[in-house]
Amino acid sequence: MTALQSIRHRTPWKASWPACLAAALCFQALGSGATAAENRPELRIDGGTAEQRQNIRAFLPMTRYTCELPEFRERGVIRSADDRVRQALRALGHYQPELELAIRRTEDCWNLELQLDPGPAAQIAEVDVQVTGEGAEDPAFVAIVTAPGIEVGDRLRHDHYDRLRSRLMRAAADRGYFDAELTASQLRVDPQTNEARVVLHLDTRARYRFGPITLEQDILRPEFVERLYPFETGAPYRSGQLIMLQRNLADSGYFESVRVRPRLDDAVDGEVPITAEVSTRKRTAYEARLGFSTDTGPRLGLAMDRRYANRRGHRYNAELEASTKRSGVGFNYDIPLRDPLREHLSLFATYRTEDTAGTRSDRAQLGASRVRQHASGWQTTEGIRYEYEEFTVGGVSDTTHMLMPSYRVNRTESDDPLFPRDGYRVELLGQGAHESLASSISFLQARGSAKFIRGLGAGRMILRGDAGLTYSDDVQEMPKSLRFFAGGDTSVRGFGFQKLGPQDDEGRMIGGRHLLVGSIEYDYPFGDGPWGAAVFLDAGNAFDSFDDYDLKLGFGAGLRWRSPVGPIRVDLAHAPDSPDSFRIHFTMGPDL
Repeated sequence: MTALQSIRHRTPWKASWPACLAAALCFQALGSGATAAENRPELRIDGGTAEQRQNIRAFLPMTRYTCELPEFRERGVIRSADDRVRQALRALGHYQPELELAIRRTEDCWNLELQLDPGPAAQIAEVDVQVTGEGAEDPAFVAIVTAPGIEVGDRLRHDHYDRLRSRLMRAAADRGYFDAELTASQLRVDPQTNEARVVLHLDTRARYRFGPITLEQDILRPEFVERLYPFETGAPYRSGQLIMLQRNLADSGYFESVRVRPRLDDAVDGEVPITAEVSTRKRTAYEARLGFSTDTGPRLGLAMDRRYANRRGHRYNAELEASTKRSGVGFNYDIPLRDPLREHLSLFATYRTEDTAGTRSDRAQLGASRVRQHASGWQTTEGIRYEYEEFTVGGVSDTTHMLMPSYRVNRTESDDPLFPRDGYRVELLGQGAHESLASSISFLQARGSAKFIRGLGAGRMILRGDAGLTYSDDVQEMPKSLRFFAGGDTSVRGFGFQKLGPQDDEGRMIGGRHLLVGSIEYDYPFGDGPWGAAVFLDAGNAFDSFDDYDLKLGFGAGLRWRSPVGPIRVDLAHAPDSPDSFRIHFTMGPDL
């Protein structure tokens, strides 16, 4: 290493460009694979590590040469190759390599042969990282200065130096220090002592602030839209806040597309104006749904969604569902509260009719609920509803009316909304009524359900559980909708829909106070295609007291199809205690 070369490595830009070039070419080499072909010269390397050889090949691609090489050009090729090999090794910290390069001609081409001894790697002797200016106490810079990622005693690598410098400049851009400047940016290498010194001094200067937000739309009041903004004018600039602004506007459901951009060139007195370009969604959407399951048979659904009913951001939807066993109509009106994205008041009215073998229910509801999405990921729903139900169960008909407060907690997480490999769903509900509060019966009830999906090998393990507990003087007085039944597609397979639970003296299903059902399933895909198979074991029952809990089992196998509209499942189940030898269960819809 000459003195001239040592001086060059004290120059910030020249000290780091080999590492950048090495990284870029390494990615190119990894992406394209081997480029040597027939009748092409090859680079043959003897010695060094796999990483060193890979970096040398990235710096010295042989595709630039052909087999036509006059003898008078050989010295130039070797001289150029020697320089490139040394650059590749310096990028990895080796400044004292011993190289022997030679051209060996073959019958129809030639090869470049390299005997390599990389020599010792330079060690980091000093790390001098300093931040001055308004950002000196900024936590982002304090974290970098405290843990730069380069320590005294480390082996020198140019890409680590470049990464540290990029972290500083990226933090400056992300945190609004747009006038920041590296007053010192040096990688000083002394080849004689094999030591390197890192010097990076950043003057952040003043931090910019958020200016006013410009958003042109005519469907919502400006003061309502402002509740979607995650920052106020004058707040310290952070690029993450712009991402959050774009996400808030997109997640609000009012806009079809959103683009947020800072206007740095228009900054005045350190304030950067922000422009949010939006296009509004179509005001009303209609949807038709078709479905089928062996529990309810074919289903037809129609829905209308009014995405913004007025300039205060209210919205409503109505839906109609019809099937051979269950039908109903519902209307829901949502009023955004203080945080429109995470809190709203829901006013609803529904009517449902259900007719299964031996039971019938006609139920009307009118109520309100406050729904909150918490930062933890959990959603809570505090509600109260008035419910009127006419029902026939086990040959006994009755009518109930109840004023029921309720509290629901639920959460769903998954790595894919339709075909998750890892995810879970948990829901807990508590509700009750009392005769002294506009109700014909008194009861207290807790319900819970959970489903967990975890990847296991090439397939998935699926665990499911449902539980219910009811405190009531007489289950016979409770409406059908509050009693528990088991059996069916999503309960204990092998039994018919709601064919498990307490019975009357004539063997008719009347439902129970409590429920405990569990399931374990493993599904396995057929290669990379959409088809797969599953095996499962279900267990559980509905019951009146724990003393008479009679566990029922169902097991079997099925096919799975990841269709374009979601998962479709067909199961063949057998239950030893079922009157049916086998039952086919067909379901469709998301796993969670």
